[in-house]
Amino acid sequence: MFGIEGGGACEADSVAYQLEESMSDRKKQYDSWLRRNPSRPGRQIYHGWMEAADSVTEGVCLRTASQELGVSRTALSRVLNGHAGILVGLVLKLEAAGWGTAEMWVKIQANYDLVQERRRLGQWPGGATYTEDANISGEAA
Repeated sequence: MFGIEGGGACEADSVAYQLEESMSDRKKQYDSWLRRNPSRPGRQIYHGWMEAADSVTEGVCLRTASQELGVSRTALSRVLNGHAGILVGLVLKLEAAGWGTAEMWVKIQANYDLVQERRRLGQWPGGATYTEDANISGEAA
């Protein structure tokens, strides 16, 4: 099964354990990397709702989404493209449209802002530095 000849179940179990342990370590590294590199809220809006909203029309266009939310096309575009954060007014409109809860969007925006500021200042919990995770980004992609 694993290309092991004559070793039997003990060697196969050992290989399986090592593989499982390696995958567990990689998951921990990826989780650490993801905490330090959260996606911006606008990206989550785009990929979570607009892109997959309707398989017949292959998503919702920017104009339709902005009209549904009652915001300008420009304002929504700035959020989707990461040029602006989600403000409380938009958060409430997203919730009213059924696109998640206000608390969820506030937490996503706050987490993103916190990570960006930590990156700018170089202050991470436990004294870790952002560069310690630099090699993980290549592995996680």
